[in-house]
Amino acid sequence: MQIIRSPQSIIGYHGCDLDVAERLLRGEPFQKSTNDYDWLGSGVYFWEYAPYRAWDWAQKRYGERAAVLYAKIALGECLNLLDTDYFADLKSVHSKLAEAFAIQGVPLPTNSRGANRLDRSVIDKFCEFYTLNGGYFDTVRCCFPEGESLYEGSKILSHTHTQIAVRNAGCIRDLKLVHFE
Repeated sequence: MQIIRSPQSIIGYHGCDLDVAERLLRGEPFQKSTNDYDWLGSGVYFWEYAPYRAWDWAQKRYGERAAVLYAKIALGECLNLLDTDYFADLKSVHSKLAEAFAIQGVPLPTNSRGANRLDRSVIDKFCEFYTLNGGYFDTVRCCFPEGESLYEGSKILSHTHTQIAVRNAGCIRDLKLVHFE
Protein backbone atom coordinates (compact mmCIF):
# COMPACT_ATOMS: atom_id res chain seq x y z
CA MET A 1 0.00 0.00 0.00
CA GLN A 2 1.27 3.46 -0.89
CA ILE A 3 1.47 5.91 2.00
CA ILE A 4 -0.13 9.24 1.16
CA ARG A 5 1.35 12.09 3.23
CA SER A 6 -1.02 14.87 2.20
CA PRO A 7 -3.72 15.63 -0.34
CA GLN A 8 -2.46 16.07 -3.89
CA SER A 9 -4.10 19.47 -4.13
CA ILE A 10 -6.13 21.87 -2.06
CA ILE A 11 -8.09 25.07 -2.51
CA GLY A 12 -6.29 28.04 -1.01
CA TYR A 13 -7.32 31.61 -0.35
CA HIS A 14 -4.83 34.47 -0.46
CA GLY A 15 -5.70 37.77 1.24
CA CYS A 16 -4.15 40.84 -0.34
CA ASP A 17 -4.65 44.40 -1.52
CA LEU A 18 -7.02 44.81 -4.49
CA ASP A 19 -4.26 46.29 -6.69
CA VAL A 20 -2.05 43.28 -5.98
CA ALA A 21 -4.95 40.93 -6.75
CA GLU A 22 -5.55 42.62 -10.11
CA ARG A 23 -1.85 42.40 -11.03
CA LEU A 24 -1.74 38.71 -10.11
CA LEU A 25 -4.88 38.02 -12.16
CA ARG A 26 -3.17 39.70 -15.14
CA GLY A 27 -0.31 37.21 -14.80
CA GLU A 28 2.28 38.98 -12.68
CA PRO A 29 4.14 36.46 -10.52
CA PHE A 30 3.51 36.07 -6.82
CA GLN A 31 6.21 37.44 -4.54
CA LYS A 32 7.34 35.13 -1.75
CA SER A 33 7.12 36.45 1.76
CA THR A 34 10.39 37.91 2.97
CA ASN A 35 9.07 38.67 6.45
CA ASP A 36 11.27 37.12 9.12
CA TYR A 37 8.16 36.53 11.25
CA ASP A 38 6.17 34.31 8.85
CA TRP A 39 6.13 30.98 10.57
CA LEU A 40 6.28 28.50 7.67
CA GLY A 41 9.33 30.04 6.05
CA SER A 42 9.76 31.49 2.63
CA GLY A 43 6.69 31.21 0.42
CA VAL A 44 3.38 32.61 -0.77
CA TYR A 45 0.84 32.18 2.03
CA PHE A 46 -2.67 30.76 1.64
CA TRP A 47 -5.44 29.72 4.01
CA GLU A 48 -6.52 26.17 3.15
CA TYR A 49 -10.28 26.01 2.48
CA ALA A 50 -10.82 29.18 4.56
CA PRO A 51 -12.10 32.07 2.41
CA TYR A 52 -13.63 33.94 5.34
CA ARG A 53 -10.43 33.72 7.38
CA ALA A 54 -8.54 35.17 4.40
CA TRP A 55 -11.19 37.89 4.04
CA ASP A 56 -11.02 38.75 7.75
CA TRP A 57 -7.22 39.06 7.58
CA ALA A 58 -7.30 41.12 4.37
CA GLN A 59 -9.92 43.51 5.73
CA LYS A 60 -7.92 44.13 8.90
CA ARG A 61 -4.79 44.78 6.87
CA TYR A 62 -6.13 46.62 3.79
CA GLY A 63 -9.55 47.93 4.81
CA GLU A 64 -11.70 48.84 1.81
CA ARG A 65 -8.88 47.79 -0.55
CA ALA A 66 -9.05 44.17 0.71
CA ALA A 67 -9.27 41.31 -1.76
CA VAL A 68 -9.14 37.53 -1.63
CA LEU A 69 -7.92 35.26 -4.39
CA TYR A 70 -9.02 31.67 -4.85
CA ALA A 71 -6.40 29.24 -6.16
CA LYS A 72 -6.01 25.55 -6.79
CA ILE A 73 -2.71 24.53 -5.25
CA ALA A 74 -0.91 21.36 -6.24
CA LEU A 75 0.94 20.51 -3.03
CA GLY A 76 3.64 18.55 -4.88
CA GLU A 77 6.43 17.62 -2.50
CA CYS A 78 4.83 18.87 0.69
CA LEU A 79 6.44 19.34 4.09
CA ASN A 80 3.20 18.33 5.77
CA LEU A 81 3.42 19.28 9.43
CA LEU A 82 -0.03 17.87 10.16
CA ASP A 83 1.73 14.51 10.58
CA THR A 84 4.81 13.61 12.62
CA ASP A 85 7.14 12.21 9.95
CA TYR A 86 9.53 15.19 9.87
CA PHE A 87 9.36 16.18 13.54
CA ALA A 88 12.61 14.45 14.62
CA ASP A 89 14.47 16.14 11.76
CA LEU A 90 13.00 19.53 12.65
CA LYS A 91 14.11 19.05 16.27
CA SER A 92 17.60 18.17 15.04
CA VAL A 93 17.75 21.32 12.88
CA HIS A 94 16.61 23.38 15.86
CA SER A 95 19.40 21.90 18.01
CA LYS A 96 22.01 22.65 15.35
CA LEU A 97 20.72 26.21 14.96
CA ALA A 98 20.81 26.72 18.73
CA GLU A 99 24.43 25.51 18.80
CA ALA A 100 25.43 27.77 15.91
CA PHE A 101 23.80 30.82 17.48
CA ALA A 102 25.41 30.02 20.86
CA ILE A 103 28.87 29.75 19.25
CA GLN A 104 28.32 33.17 17.67
CA GLY A 105 27.10 34.57 20.99
CA VAL A 106 23.81 35.59 19.39
CA PRO A 107 20.40 34.76 20.87
CA LEU A 108 18.30 32.26 18.96
CA PRO A 109 15.22 33.86 17.35
CA THR A 110 12.04 33.42 19.36
CA ASN A 111 8.35 33.14 18.64
CA SER A 112 5.99 35.71 20.02
CA ARG A 113 2.43 36.68 19.22
CA GLY A 114 2.34 37.45 15.51
CA ALA A 115 6.09 37.02 15.05
CA ASN A 116 7.21 33.43 14.62
CA ARG A 117 10.87 34.01 13.90
CA LEU A 118 12.07 30.77 15.48
CA ASP A 119 9.73 28.54 13.46
CA ARG A 120 10.61 30.38 10.24
CA SER A 121 14.34 29.96 10.92
CA VAL A 122 13.99 26.25 11.64
CA ILE A 123 11.75 25.53 8.63
CA ASP A 124 13.88 27.55 6.21
CA LYS A 125 17.06 25.85 7.47
CA PHE A 126 15.40 22.41 7.29
CA CYS A 127 14.29 23.06 3.69
CA GLU A 128 17.79 24.30 2.82
CA PHE A 129 19.35 21.16 4.35
CA TYR A 130 16.83 18.95 2.56
CA THR A 131 17.66 20.63 -0.79
CA LEU A 132 21.40 20.17 -0.25
CA ASN A 133 20.70 16.46 0.15
CA GLY A 134 18.85 16.16 -3.16
CA GLY A 135 15.28 16.79 -2.03
CA TYR A 136 13.01 19.78 -2.19
CA PHE A 137 9.65 21.00 -0.94
CA ASP A 138 7.12 22.75 -3.14
CA THR A 139 4.87 23.57 -0.19
CA VAL A 140 4.77 23.63 3.61
CA ARG A 141 1.47 22.88 5.36
CA CYS A 142 0.55 23.20 9.03
CA CYS A 143 -2.30 23.96 11.43
CA PHE A 144 -2.05 27.28 13.24
CA PRO A 145 -4.03 27.45 16.50
CA GLU A 146 -4.97 31.08 16.94
CA GLY A 147 -7.54 33.21 18.71
CA GLU A 148 -9.74 32.88 21.74
CA SER A 149 -11.81 29.87 22.86
CA LEU A 150 -15.19 29.92 21.16
CA TYR A 151 -16.87 29.27 24.50
CA GLU A 152 -15.77 28.52 28.04
CA GLY A 153 -13.65 25.37 28.20
CA SER A 154 -13.45 24.99 24.40
CA LYS A 155 -10.30 23.90 22.60
CA ILE A 156 -11.81 25.34 19.39
CA LEU A 157 -10.14 28.71 18.81
CA SER A 158 -11.71 31.58 16.90
CA HIS A 159 -9.01 31.94 14.22
CA THR A 160 -7.46 28.46 13.94
CA HIS A 161 -6.62 27.57 10.36
CA THR A 162 -4.47 25.40 8.15
CA GLN A 163 -1.92 27.48 6.35
CA ILE A 164 0.08 26.70 3.24
CA ALA A 165 3.37 28.36 2.30
CA VAL A 166 3.92 27.76 -1.40
CA ARG A 167 7.66 27.71 -2.07
CA ASN A 168 7.24 26.82 -5.76
CA ALA A 169 4.86 29.35 -7.36
CA GLY A 170 4.31 26.92 -10.26
CA CYS A 171 2.02 25.02 -7.88
CA ILE A 172 -0.50 27.91 -7.87
CA ARG A 173 -3.21 27.54 -10.53
CA ASP A 174 -6.63 28.84 -11.60
CA LEU A 175 -6.59 32.19 -9.80
CA LYS A 176 -9.95 33.88 -9.38
CA LEU A 177 -11.14 36.88 -7.41
CA VAL A 178 -13.55 35.90 -4.62
CA HIS A 179 -16.70 38.01 -4.28
CA PHE A 180 -18.18 38.20 -0.79
CA GLU A 181 -21.84 39.13 -0.37
